Amino acid sequence: MKIQVAIDRKSLEEATHFVQLFDGRADIIEFGTSLIKDFGLNDLQPIANDIQASQILYDTKTVDEGQYEFKSGFNYGANYLTVMGSASPKTIQLCFDETSSDQVMMIDLSDVSEDQISQIDNLSSAIYLLHHNNDLGVPIQATSMASKFKEAHPNVRHIAIAGGIDLKAAEALKEQGIVEVIVVGGSITGDPNPKEQLERFLHIIK
Repeated sequence: MKIQVAIDRKSLEEATHFVQLFDGRADIIEFGTSLIKDFGLNDLQPIANDIQASQILYDTKTVDEGQYEFKSGFNYGANYLTVMGSASPKTIQLCFDETSSDQVMMIDLSDVSEDQISQIDNLSSAIYLLHHNNDLGVPIQATSMASKFKEAHPNVRHIAIAGGIDLKAAEALKEQGIVEVIVVGGSITGDPNPKEQLERFLHIIK
């Protein structure tokens, strides 16, 4: 199992600090949507360029202009980019077509209906992100989400999960064996000692 650490709602200085802490330990370092909106890829690229051992994800949450946004994001150094599952199947296909064999498209399924998912669940190399909406104000039921999704979409090969993942959820997901990537944000970056907290997650999932 891989861990993707999301850096969100931080200053550029804080983002730089977290990258230095996580590089080479987190499998994937995510530059969250809030960072992209606040600073843009031009300002984030120099920070990303300093990453030596982890993979880079820009959480672009593309909903249209798929070909352009994915071409641009990869040119800015991303290994992973995100497209919303609620985007049109044509947009998702354009993003997929712009993704080379050594790059990864992640499809964010936050609040996407089963009917919509069934139209796009045939992209074998894509990662399908089960994204619990924390705005709902209820805790994530991570293993239940994973098992229900796998049952409904047995041909999907790569599954990730995000939205309130803590150590207990990570342990349960590891034991379940369905999810390939866990995405953790505030549980690590909001901890008084984020480096040690990341190590706790790694001890559980590796």
